[in-house]
Amino acid sequence: MLERPGHSELPQWKEVERLAALRSFDILDTEPQIEFDSIAKLAAQICNTPVACISFLDEQRQWFKARVGLDLAETPRENSVCNHAILQTGLFVVSDLNLDPRFKDRVRVEGGPDLSFYAGVPLRTQDGLPLGMLCVLDYVARPDGLTEQQAEALFTLAQAVMCQLELKLTSKNAAENEEFTRRLLASSDDCIKVFDLKGRLRFMSQGGMRAMDVEDFRTIEGRHWTEIWSSVTGKDADAAVEAVKSGGIGRFQGSCATMAGTQKWWDVVVTPIMGHDRAPQGFLCISRDITEFRATEERLRRSERRLRTLVDAMPASVSSPQVVWFSDPDGDFTYCNDIWYEYTGLRSEDGLTGSWASAIHPNHRARILGNWSAALGKDASFEIEMPLRRASDGMYRWFIVRGQPLKNEQGKIEQWFGIAMDIHERKQSEQALRESEERLQLALKAAHMIAWEFNPQSGATTRSENALALLGIRPGVDGTFMTGIHPDDHEKVEGFLRDIRADGASSVECRYVLPGGETRWLRARGERAGPDRIVGVTCDISEQKEAEQEIWRSANHDALTGLPNRTLFQHRLDAALDHARQNGTSVSLLLIDLDDFKDINDTLGHDAGDALLQETARRLSTMVRGCDTVARIGGDEFAVLVVDPLKLENATRLGSLIAEMLRQPFIYQKRTLISRVSIGIAAYPDHDGNPSELIKDADIAMYQAKSQGRNRVITYSPEMRNAIEQRVSLGRGMREAISNDEIVPFYQPKICLTTGEIIGLEALARWQHPTEGILTPAYFGAVFEDHDIAASIGKQLITKVAADVRSWLDQDLRVGQVALNLSPAEFSQLGIVDNLLRALDRFGVPASCFEVEVTETVLLGRNSDNVSSALAQFRRHGIQIALDDFGTGYASLTHLKQFPVDHIKIDRSFVRDLEQDSDDEAIVAAVIGLGKSLQLQVTAEGVETHGQARRLRELGCDHAQGYLYAKPMAASQVPDLVSRWNSMLIRPRPDKAAMLPGE
Repeated sequence: MLERPGHSELPQWKEVERLAALRSFDILDTEPQIEFDSIAKLAAQICNTPVACISFLDEQRQWFKARVGLDLAETPRENSVCNHAILQTGLFVVSDLNLDPRFKDRVRVEGGPDLSFYAGVPLRTQDGLPLGMLCVLDYVARPDGLTEQQAEALFTLAQAVMCQLELKLTSKNAAENEEFTRRLLASSDDCIKVFDLKGRLRFMSQGGMRAMDVEDFRTIEGRHWTEIWSSVTGKDADAAVEAVKSGGIGRFQGSCATMAGTQKWWDVVVTPIMGHDRAPQGFLCISRDITEFRATEERLRRSERRLRTLVDAMPASVSSPQVVWFSDPDGDFTYCNDIWYEYTGLRSEDGLTGSWASAIHPNHRARILGNWSAALGKDASFEIEMPLRRASDGMYRWFIVRGQPLKNEQGKIEQWFGIAMDIHERKQSEQALRESEERLQLALKAAHMIAWEFNPQSGATTRSENALALLGIRPGVDGTFMTGIHPDDHEKVEGFLRDIRADGASSVECRYVLPGGETRWLRARGERAGPDRIVGVTCDISEQKEAEQEIWRSANHDALTGLPNRTLFQHRLDAALDHARQNGTSVSLLLIDLDDFKDINDTLGHDAGDALLQETARRLSTMVRGCDTVARIGGDEFAVLVVDPLKLENATRLGSLIAEMLRQPFIYQKRTLISRVSIGIAAYPDHDGNPSELIKDADIAMYQAKSQGRNRVITYSPEMRNAIEQRVSLGRGMREAISNDEIVPFYQPKICLTTGEIIGLEALARWQHPTEGILTPAYFGAVFEDHDIAASIGKQLITKVAADVRSWLDQDLRVGQVALNLSPAEFSQLGIVDNLLRALDRFGVPASCFEVEVTETVLLGRNSDNVSSALAQFRRHGIQIALDDFGTGYASLTHLKQFPVDHIKIDRSFVRDLEQDSDDEAIVAAVIGLGKSLQLQVTAEGVETHGQARRLRELGCDHAQGYLYAKPMAASQVPDLVSRWNSMLIRPRPDKAAMLPGE
């Protein structure tokens, strides 16, 4: 029944049941009918719409039974509005189809205006299955939809449609039932007659007319039953008719001549025809011609005497002894031939009382005697198998006992006749076969497999016993080989059968829909066993398929987020680029990296990091279409693959939207997390068409976003690749330089501004290039971002500096403390302190001869705890700590207090304009004052003029370093510098400050 308008519960029906109900009405592809056309016209008039239709939806299409204002016979179901509307349970209204995104791909009529308004009511069966829709449509939108009266009318008209369908189905069934009854009566050879309560004939079947030799029923219509059965009227017949008049059933037998005068014996059954008040209104008489049966009985009686004689004359030494027996109606023997006595050891002179009880195996006796008594009570021939004891050896052998009743003319059993034949060998063979079949069935059941046989000519299929458990089909023979096969796999299975007939054998995997609707995967293997015989086995591989799917999913999806992983993403990227090249479309790739993700793991734990990754995956998935791909391709790196019709500019806008979406706060365990991302974008055909190169382009753009400060979206350009390639080339060259021992230390002296003495050297890395000469970090400094290269350079420099200091000590050359610059990469290495101390021990250099310089970046990095520990160990071993480039970073008094710093160095940027810029002078003065307050040494870097040196000395700075005194030089030049410097040094007089050389 249809539900009232406005009801909106979710549907509870299944598609397979809905389609079955639709087919039962046999309405599809029928000719137009005025009653349906009238309903459609009435709906259009009531709702004041130019278009109305009655549609039914099968698997693939929407077919119009009736339509007004629409010149279409059918449309694809997938894109029709009605395909969505049948999911609703009441009136479904769309005020403007053009504004509803669900129907943007709907079918439109070519050459005409678009339909905008839609209202429809599902056409539901009494079981609630929607067959289609009664709908009205308009070319203009209707914000107010239908009035309540229009909606009620549309609902009523939908009920009228269903009433018409039910009426036509009922009429069809009635006609079929009437035709079936007519054919049934026409096919029966019995004489079927109908009499009224007065005994007058009102009907005779065609078979009856043939049996009674009646050519025209009108010649006997209305005759009294006694006229027709005049020769058999008597006590039995009268009693039967009287029994019927009182609502009972009567029966009699007798001889009666046909209209042609042929004498026949009839067995007549009379039953009442009851009215609505349960009172007899007439009686049905079914007469069966038993003339031949009576003749057979007579022949049987005549042959019985001959049989007895034959039985007595049967030889006693046959290979399979046959016992011939006769018994009374109660089953007691009246005769047995000699084989019975010879086999059982009984004596004929002892009489024939009893039956089989004395010879049957005790374990089977009760059951078999029960079957024997039951068989005697059925008045019909029977067969019973029983084990009988052989007297000669005491062995029990199996016999089959057959019995046939011998009846008199009244149908009463006078005696039983039968034989008992030895079937012991056959029984053993059957038992062996049965056990073999049981083992086969057990094996098939254990393997979730059935055996089957198929006749391609007749379509008959025979299945093994476990077919019900596996397929929901009863075992045995039927014509349902394709029943249950998933519709999409029908062609595959038909090809499987063709291959077997052509090649002799084949196999196939297909889906099977169980009667309950569950889909299972099957694998079938078949072989041709004859021209009309194919045999095979079918096994359930659903678990294997599920396992394969799970393995495939595990291999191609990220376990944490459920997104495609790098492998599956690479496959989809390859396919997308192939499609784009063939069709001239585009592909855009966005690589997304979470900024500072490690900080979340380190501060809040990996559970928080995992939750952030899952939330990122969820948000990304909501921002792309079904044809696009979101993948997790690394720890905190995601990729988005965007395909046609979106182009590079669309992908760029999408990247900005993604960055904005991912910046939205995320709550985890009452903590608010804000994720920022760096996104690199590349596209085909704008950039590369090779998958690996396109990934590299996007990766370069993402690296550029990172290097520009993170939290930004960058689109790839060829210039970026050039910069990266230069960096890679530089890294490769630096690794070769390390391998070839081309990294050497250069030294720049530090001068005491009070005494003018050289109080130390700073060791600086130089690349002794075989063709370019000496190169400074200004050329190769970018490689220090590679921790491995930076650490290797540091180790090589420490060894060479230690060797140089050892050489100067051996020359009794006093150079003061040598400062070693340690990069952030070196602090990420385990055992940095031990490595340095071992190098010093190897050359026998005191640790007090060295100073370690670190920048503010090292103090503020992610390994600040490791840095603090390492610096404390250096201090304990007598190595001083200098803070380089002070004032250019984010160091604070807290860091000077937190870390063991002995020495701060003022960055050259403040010294450069010291004489002209009062701000720089104020900063320098403040740093010097800070150093004095904290009892730290202060060194100014980049001193290039005497004025700068003089002003620094006046401000109280301890030391200076710069080109004013010396440029960085090779180790071999240091002894000469120190000698010349000491020789030019002006010793201070007691009453005047020292003057530096050149002042």
